[in-house]
Amino acid sequence: MKVKSYKIEDILVIEPQEKFLTGDDIKELEDKFAEAYSAGAYKIIMDFSRTELIYSAFISVLLEYSQKLRQKEGGIKFANPGLEVKKIVEVTHLGQIFETYSNLEEALDSFRKGK
Repeated sequence: MKVKSYKIEDILVIEPQEKFLTGDDIKELEDKFAEAYSAGAYKIIMDFSRTELIYSAFISVLLEYSQKLRQKEGGIKFANPGLEVKKIVEVTHLGQIFETYSNLEEALDSFRKGK
């Protein structure tokens, strides 16, 4: 899997380039989170603009790093979720943990404003 990542100010944007995030892709994403955490990047936006479906193993990684990042005054926010990703967030109640925005700029602004 290919994962595009880049920084905007002090915010790391991680953008998976695959339509489906399966178990095989989880290790690469987990490595991205670990690298970001080690480098002091505590504000992360998951940009799902190219991703249609996420699997439960990835949700575990998100939950683990969300907790770690919150202890450092950071967190993970979602941007550009498609219909299926929105359904997963709703059904699993992840919306109570991860703020979700319809586009990247809204997610960036929420970190900038300290929300």
